[in-house]
Amino acid sequence: MSGGERYLIESLTKDFGHFVRATRLLHEGQTPFQKIELFDCAQFGKALRLDNVFQTSVGDEYFYHEMMVHPAMIAHPDPRRVLIVGAGDGGMAEEALKHNTVTELVMVELDEQVVTFSKEHLAEIHRGAFDDPRMKLVIGDGFDYVMRAADRGERFDVVILDLTDPIGPSRPLYTVEYYRAIATLLGDTGIHVQHVENAITRKALFAQLVANLRAAYAQVHPLFQYVPLYGTLWSFCNASQTIDPRALSAAEVDARVQRRGLTDLQVYNGDTHRAAYAQSNFVRRLLAQPAEPIHLDQIDRFDPITALTEDTDELRIVRG
Repeated sequence: MSGGERYLIESLTKDFGHFVRATRLLHEGQTPFQKIELFDCAQFGKALRLDNVFQTSVGDEYFYHEMMVHPAMIAHPDPRRVLIVGAGDGGMAEEALKHNTVTELVMVELDEQVVTFSKEHLAEIHRGAFDDPRMKLVIGDGFDYVMRAADRGERFDVVILDLTDPIGPSRPLYTVEYYRAIATLLGDTGIHVQHVENAITRKALFAQLVANLRAAYAQVHPLFQYVPLYGTLWSFCNASQTIDPRALSAAEVDARVQRRGLTDLQVYNGDTHRAAYAQSNFVRRLLAQPAEPIHLDQIDRFDPITALTEDTDELRIVRG
């Protein structure tokens, strides 16, 4: 294709994926931890990729960020202290800071260059969240931060893990031991939220991650949202010792949205909150099967995504 245009593949398995047409490459670089690219895409506008995997885009970020943040935070009756691990683009923080109950938000991001890059190029996503006086940015390892915070006896009302896929350095953040440390930070009344891959092309990994959370919490509830940039129905999970987000009626969700001062929501409301927790029969069967949790002493053998991805990032169309 001319003018720098290309078709970018997002491989979900070796046999299945989707493509996004990029009209031009806006930036390409290498941080100490990962490859970073920013493309201008016909469908999504500016789109961020890390190590050849799409992370977010200006055109569809709300599908992911709103449904990751608000179901959990609305389920909590009074979320004041929030911890976010990852999410260097700032979109997760921007949604969490919409809640007028929040007095402090700590964001721990390993890769400082992703934050610097996002501040400069992705203002449409973070919308100034990094300048909010309630925001405290910590550049460092999210695993170490949580373990030390648990030892110090810190408490948070909500912990959000917005992690890259479980490859390389992120693998310890997908273990039972890490989740139990987060549970210590949350106590009996807090709520933990993270993505758990998807139940369509990564069934075993989805079930394993839910099993991890069940090893640390009494209440574990997956929820689902289609994310266009990811090309599939994406899976999240809320976990708590006492909070069941499914217990809220649509009317109560809408009332809390209003009391919290949440505005400019594109996806989330009382009806979508209720719908997100509905489980298809294949998901129920999948979660009813035994699944082995992932422990720290197993992470050298835990690399479930690498085998699914392709080396190529350009789709070549042959016309005959």
